[in-house]
Amino acid sequence: MQQQIRDHGDGRMDKGVHEMFVREHTEGKLLPPELPGHVIASLALRAPSSLSGQFLSWDGEECKEFRKPE
Repeated sequence: MQQQIRDHGDGRMDKGVHEMFVREHTEGKLLPPELPGHVIASLALRAPSSLSGQFLSWDGEECKEFRKPE
């Protein structure tokens, strides 16, 4: 999806957003989807009710135990 945005998004989406996608890729800042995807799947299966209703970042401290082992 990110490749498609970089290749075909120019002129079809906000210029600043498109430039951000291109820049993030060029600078090597984009994540492989498996990293946040693993956390999302793990949270769906094992999240304690204490996290319910909170805004969480996949790489936040509260999600540490749900990350893929390195």
